Amino acid sequence: MGDGSLSQDEIDALLKGTDDVAPQQSDQSSVSSGAGSAGGGSLSAAQKGALTDMMNSVMAAVAPGLSGYLQNDLSIGNAYIESKDGSSLSGDFSGQYVQIQMGFNGGVTGQNSVLMSATDAALVAGLMMGQRGAAPSQLTEAHESMLSELIGTMLSSVATQISSKIGASIGTTPPDLVVANGPGDFRFPSGEVVKITYNFSIPGVLNSKIYHLLDGSLVNSLTGNVGSQQSSYGGSQQQMQMPGQVDIAPVKFPPLTGSGLPENTQNIGLLMDVQLTLTVELGRTKYLVKDVLGLGEGSIIELDKLAGEPVDLLVNGKLIAKGEVVVIDENFGVRVTDIVSPSERLTKMGGGS
Repeated sequence: MGDGSLSQDEIDALLKGTDDVAPQQSDQSSVSSGAGSAGGGSLSAAQKGALTDMMNSVMAAVAPGLSGYLQNDLSIGNAYIESKDGSSLSGDFSGQYVQIQMGFNGGVTGQNSVLMSATDAALVAGLMMGQRGAAPSQLTEAHESMLSELIGTMLSSVATQISSKIGASIGTTPPDLVVANGPGDFRFPSGEVVKITYNFSIPGVLNSKIYHLLDGSLVNSLTGNVGSQQSSYGGSQQQMQMPGQVDIAPVKFPPLTGSGLPENTQNIGLLMDVQLTLTVELGRTKYLVKDVLGLGEGSIIELDKLAGEPVDLLVNGKLIAKGEVVVIDENFGVRVTDIVSPSERLTKMGGGS
């Protein structure tokens, strides 16, 4: 679905996957199977479709935030989902690959892995370091550090997006990178694994694939949270009847269409040339008038930020993001590391920045 939400049928399909898990099952690494599964532990076609919609929506939201790292537009999408056995995954990856792992905990629990070919990884790391043209012949420690930062940010943003969808906080572990030169170097989970293949495109630079692996525990946890959330919604939408009461059904409103509601896609262009003031704020403090009048050359002002803390990015005085200070061709710049959520932005707007 284009807006990133899941339909009732898709959520029902996900919920089936958790309902069919036996209570005494001890192997949490297996992916639960729903009706219509193509084999034990495999996701059904409906479940795959629901996860495909969710992950396409998540990656569409994540990619713009990563573009600043590459100083290029980035597109991640067209997710293709497969249920695989961990012991057979090495046959899908021939040649040298870079694998970055990160664990999720809290709202959902399990392990992620992102893989990309060493050639693509070198090219991406080179872009982050301002190196244009051909990819480096080999990955250096600096390249690996850049890749860990990029993929770590990507998976942290994925956790944030999923958290907003399921209504539960998700924590992450630090990214762990390994360069796999052969089948024995990969760190694949045992048991059932969901493999997601995305198109990974940087216009004019790269048009390739990256691979996202979710272990069975993470998939079970994810589908369980989405299913339980929809159960609470679905329960409120079902008709209720008690003895001595009449049937009650939810009101169905017609879609908001027509000339009275202009489409965003047709009118957003009217705002594109409106100028906004973007401010980068290092920190703040409060001084008495007598203290301000006493300032002179060499005076030191202590701010309310600790050394190394992210700086604030404000648009027209409202906080929208946080970032870190970088130097670009002798000029200061800011690399965006975190986008403030809509709810936080509304809170800031109501209570001031």
